[in-house]
Amino acid sequence: MLSGAERAIAASAIVALPLALLLWMSGAIGFPLALAAMLALALVVLLTGLLALRAVDAAEMPAPAAWVLGVFVTMLAVYALLEAFNLPAFTAFAIWAAVVAALGFMVRRYAGAARPVQAAELVALLACGLATVLWCREIAQAPQVLAREGLLPGWIDFLIHGGGISQLGDPRAAGRGSIEMADFPAPLYHYASYILPAVFAVPLDLPGLPLATSIWLPLGFLTMCAGGYALGAALAGPAGAVAALAALTLLPDAASYGLRNGMFGFHWNILATPGAPYAVGFCLLSIALLQRWFREGRRRPRIAGAVLVVGTVVVRVHVFALAFPAMLASAAMATSLVRRRKVISVALAAAAFLLFVAGFYSVVSDAVSALEHSLELLHDRMEPTGYTGWYMQVLKSHGARVALPVGIALAYLASLGALVVFYPLSVWLKHRSGRLGAIDLVPAAFLACYLLLMITAPFPSHGDATELTHRPFVVLYAVIAIWTAAGFVSWMVPQGDRAARRAWLALLLLAGLALPVLWPQTSALGRLPRFQWGWKYTPYKVEQGLVQAAAFLRARSRPGDVFAAQDVKLEWVATDSATELTSLTGMPAYLSRPFFHLASGGRREQVARERYGALKRMDGEEDAAAAARRLRELGIQWYVVVGSEGPRWDRGRRHAAFAAGRVSVYSGR
Repeated sequence: MLSGAERAIAASAIVALPLALLLWMSGAIGFPLALAAMLALALVVLLTGLLALRAVDAAEMPAPAAWVLGVFVTMLAVYALLEAFNLPAFTAFAIWAAVVAALGFMVRRYAGAARPVQAAELVALLACGLATVLWCREIAQAPQVLAREGLLPGWIDFLIHGGGISQLGDPRAAGRGSIEMADFPAPLYHYASYILPAVFAVPLDLPGLPLATSIWLPLGFLTMCAGGYALGAALAGPAGAVAALAALTLLPDAASYGLRNGMFGFHWNILATPGAPYAVGFCLLSIALLQRWFREGRRRPRIAGAVLVVGTVVVRVHVFALAFPAMLASAAMATSLVRRRKVISVALAAAAFLLFVAGFYSVVSDAVSALEHSLELLHDRMEPTGYTGWYMQVLKSHGARVALPVGIALAYLASLGALVVFYPLSVWLKHRSGRLGAIDLVPAAFLACYLLLMITAPFPSHGDATELTHRPFVVLYAVIAIWTAAGFVSWMVPQGDRAARRAWLALLLLAGLALPVLWPQTSALGRLPRFQWGWKYTPYKVEQGLVQAAAFLRARSRPGDVFAAQDVKLEWVATDSATELTSLTGMPAYLSRPFFHLASGGRREQVARERYGALKRMDGEEDAAAAARRLRELGIQWYVVVGSEGPRWDRGRRHAAFAAGRVSVYSGR
């Protein structure tokens, strides 16, 4: 038999192994180093989570819950240290690890040993790890595929996120503000999920891209799986936990059948926007803690659940926009005060919501509703689908009054698919068996709040109307899928520990049998976009020679060096060579994706225009000596030119410090 400490170490090893495997698949480091790095992370996260569960009177919750809470607390603690003291991510993590170790020693000495991790919990962590490898393995290999073939097999935004991770952790970017526009403050953004991968920029000496594809994504996916397991266990015991995990990872999402709208593919959205699975996992654990409050009346689980949901605002604001009001409504509906005065409570909530919306649109005078435009984008620009042209036909034939409600209904059907039938059925079965409780109001709150969010969401400044009408659906899907699975389990499995254990083992066996069937299908089901306009962004081909130029820059640059790219454009682009180089080098760019800065207005727009003008003047220099002087005046150490020949002042690339394919690099030292 293993002792409690030995089981905690075993749990860390079980989590670390799949994460290390995925990091090794990047081709950036060897497996022993990857395993050591992930084991260190897992030990700190799990110890943090176990301590946090004890602190919130939830020590009986399974180890996957400890993992989710540990990721949340570690992420925010390291982020707070980084922001408060301007520390590199690795230094902040080392400080936090020391604090956690000291707290663990003190708690063990004065409060006694923690509840030992059970064998079933180790199996649960292993199942979460296997699901993570199943879905993340192809994107985890992206860095070596990119180096070998010049193709990025993941969504193009990984090249943007990689730069964001380097901004927080790479010494080359330290102290230079925004990595996309050096020496200017970084824009307001939900950076928190970048923190843990950024920790490894220094000890593993890696740029942002492998940290994004091979740590950031797998870590988030594992956290979502663990959160799903914890919620399933809270709703329907161990068998419900396995069913919840299977509902998230083994069943096809709504994009695979019915309306077949790829933009509403749960798995694609989770893999393409890896901040989302972190936030989803935190919300799922928050609901599980809410259930403990409903069942036991303890205050600490309620507070912890509230903190988890509020914290998603710095993790994935789109998820926060839906989860916060839904969880607030769920908690309120369970209180005796609201239950006694239902009509008054609903009226007050509606009035408060209307006042908030009216206040927002009056204060932000240029804000307009995104609903009409977003529905057109979601239902008419995501071909091929199973209802091609149908929404626009309704709009043209019957006008917006009819089309908008139809479009909203289609959004629910496209995102939830068969769950629109099976979820109500599971609720009815639970009702018949007498097992409905206050916690079962949560899915209804999410459904209602998503409707309100779609109706009232504003058009964002960068121009994508679907930001708040579409992106939050992933947490809605996760909640409804888990509730449906847990509902059927609670109806089918008789009461009693023996029956629950048999059901748990049976579902585990079925899930294990499903793995080899699903293994070859994950590219089609999740990695590759199903909508036509996304096909040019996955896989995405970078300029010939760009990867080699990035390796040269990373090897030759010093902390604080800035590079500039010649080919920046003012109009919208998904990415540009400067953005791609920030992700591949960890270096800050003089200017990248100018449109992003122009959309922000104010001083950011002014600086972006000034720098764009300076780069255009740089391009017009007459000779290499004048160009070198200009670079020094601008504080640019490296200048990157993409094209079949060099810049105007060096067509033959004779003065280039490096040239490969269509990319040449000039030194401004």
